[in-house]
Amino acid sequence: MSREKASRLSNHIFAAVLLTVFTFAASSCVSLRKEPIKMPTVSTEMMSTQALVSEADKAWRTRDYITSELFYTRLLERTDIPERVILPATERLAVSSFKSGHYHEAEARLEQWQKLSEEAISSPVWQGYYFDTLTAIKDFGKLRTHLSKTMEDPFLSWDIRSTAGKRLSGMDQDAGSLEAMKRLYAIAPQETNKQELEQWFMKGLEAKSKSEIEVMNELVPSGNNLKFPYELLVFEKAVRQSEDTEYWPMSWRTMSGIIQNGQIADKTLFTGILSKLEGQYGIPRVGIALVLPISGRFQDYGWKIVRGAGAAQWEMTKAGLDVDVQVINTESPDWLERLQNLPPWYTTIGGPISVKAFKQLEQSGTYADKVTFSFLAKPGNLEEGRQAWRFFSSPEDQIRSTLDLAVKDLGITKLAVLYPQEKFGRQMSKKFFDMAAMRGAKITGMESYPPRDFPKWGKVVGRLVRAPQKKAQNEAKGLGEDAPLPETDFGAVFIPDTWHQAQLMIPHFFFHEADTLVFLGPELWSQALNSARDVEARNLRLTVAPGAWWPASDSAARLKEVMNREGLGAPDFWVALGYDFIKFAGKLGTFNEGWTAETVNARINEAQQMDFSLAPISWNAEGQASQKLYLFRPEQNGKTRIDAELVSNTLAKAKAKREARVTAWEEKQAELEAKKEEAAALDESKTGQ
Repeated sequence: MSREKASRLSNHIFAAVLLTVFTFAASSCVSLRKEPIKMPTVSTEMMSTQALVSEADKAWRTRDYITSELFYTRLLERTDIPERVILPATERLAVSSFKSGHYHEAEARLEQWQKLSEEAISSPVWQGYYFDTLTAIKDFGKLRTHLSKTMEDPFLSWDIRSTAGKRLSGMDQDAGSLEAMKRLYAIAPQETNKQELEQWFMKGLEAKSKSEIEVMNELVPSGNNLKFPYELLVFEKAVRQSEDTEYWPMSWRTMSGIIQNGQIADKTLFTGILSKLEGQYGIPRVGIALVLPISGRFQDYGWKIVRGAGAAQWEMTKAGLDVDVQVINTESPDWLERLQNLPPWYTTIGGPISVKAFKQLEQSGTYADKVTFSFLAKPGNLEEGRQAWRFFSSPEDQIRSTLDLAVKDLGITKLAVLYPQEKFGRQMSKKFFDMAAMRGAKITGMESYPPRDFPKWGKVVGRLVRAPQKKAQNEAKGLGEDAPLPETDFGAVFIPDTWHQAQLMIPHFFFHEADTLVFLGPELWSQALNSARDVEARNLRLTVAPGAWWPASDSAARLKEVMNREGLGAPDFWVALGYDFIKFAGKLGTFNEGWTAETVNARINEAQQMDFSLAPISWNAEGQASQKLYLFRPEQNGKTRIDAELVSNTLAKAKAKREARVTAWEEKQAELEAKKEEAAALDESKTGQ
């Protein structure tokens, strides 16, 4: 085949690729109809080899592929075929077989071509026909393997590798397709190659309907909103949503965030798209009200939230987003009036952090006019997801995190509850009981204790672990007081109390030899451990508490960089709360008068796809929030983050230590028994004498 013809065929193949995005090539490029068989009028057996070469070439030039397939087949069977003819004959036979609809024959000849020439794999012609052939015979497993191997081959040209990656991504319309594009982008050798991939991908997305874009966005994994190709799906969805002016602020925030922080090689392309939309709709203005205690008992928390909010506002302003943040002091007598008199673009509220202030907000009815996100575990008496929303962890979040560790990760299905005789303890115990039952776990022990009557705690713990019954069983067996007590029938105990109280309570379990239990607590424990010092951590290695803030996490590290850069000091939970909320509320945009819960929940569904500096919060379709909390255990001066593997290993060591203690006691008893028998035998011997 001439270089010119090969070039034309190569151009045809690439043109076909550029016309398809996530569309299977067989549907548009490959005809499965076989050509009608036309028998040649000249018998090949009567021809000389040279004549057969001439006739085969003639059929090839006239595109009589049925005849050229036959002639080249017969030619390659000759023993006197010139060596210089073998490779071009094989190439043309492969193409002729494909053109004639003989796809299995084409596959065999293409693979023979590859064996004859190391350069075949580098040929766009060979690659194109091999792709179309395997597509036609529906050998998709082999095709995927070939495309993946070709894409990863560093010795091939980028054009060949890029085409293979695009074809691989087009074989399916699922997460694997996007994963192939992600990998192709990652191995692209130059920025210009990445730019071409972005342009190619966006061109394909532009041809899709709005509903198709919506479906594809469901394939975007969590935390990948700023990575190729997922970011372009999110970007294109924002472009489509901007047609609805109510969504414009959110769409603008999404697109500008991707341009500024995403894996964008061709920023000019995306900046141009955004600039065109800005010309139509203008740069959006978003107003957010923070209702917080800026004086009084809780003012330290309020000011920390304001610091975090200020850092987020400054970042968004630098990105070009017009964000107004108004702070209203809930300790001022006219705070509700000031809130109600804000300009109309202030449509979102964050706060309060006190139950009293939230009750005042609830009674005023202001929540019906402004979209309200409470910084509380529960939005008062309002219906979450309909009348108000939550931007804070709930008791259920706390219990879920510890129960998932105990039941799902550690396999503990029998649990106990030890709670203080007060409102918080009773409420948390009831929730724990119900949520454990939902996971198939059983509460096999439950006791309560007077919160301030310390002398009674030892007996309460003894009853919970059934120490009196265990001692009675040992006595019935004739065992002494030093005999080890049997293990409890539960593997973990939930103690919904403060960390101060828990520290005093847990040693009683060790006194009663219940030393292989996992102690589960509320978020109160991890909050107190933030400032704890000189903790006796040796017996607390199986103590677990949830929390939303961990300064060593990647997301928290990014916030620390922002705070340091702006000279705003070190962040903590409350600072991170303010920072995350302003970023989140900025993505929500403004709400028109008469907004509905459905509108808010739809916006939340988009806005929650962000990097949180706290443990990530997510909302379901009904607008109900849940937070995936971190897990911690005490250290001498504070706390450290843990995972299921660490707790499992620690628990195994505790059980091994107990087993060793029991074994040592049994060996000692056996030794004593042997000495007793020896002494008895000696006495009997003396008596006999």
